[in-house]
Amino acid sequence: MTDIWARTARTVSSAALGAALAGCAAGVSTTTTTADARDLERGRALYDNNCRTCHTAKVHRRVPQLPANEDELRLIVLTWVRFEGMQWSKEDVDDVVFYVNRTYYQFDK
Repeated sequence: MTDIWARTARTVSSAALGAALAGCAAGVSTTTTTADARDLERGRALYDNNCRTCHTAKVHRRVPQLPANEDELRLIVLTWVRFEGMQWSKEDVDDVVFYVNRTYYQFDK
């Protein structure tokens, strides 16, 4: 997992990160989700309302690609959720990871 942070440090400058963080301060509280499966549309809604301000499709096409697999994607989502103080449930995170993976990366689990 350390490798992802090394790659992140090489691709994101402090100034760019600071500028991005300034626009990403939205939080959300959610109520329910389907218990049996990750929800693509719910993940899309959470991502659109909380992440897209800074993370347009362009961020998912950068070289080198971050993340390298679904576990790293989950780590990145969890890091930002905590950093932004969002009160997301495990299901919220699962839905966003599912949406982002399906939409941009197509990692095998």
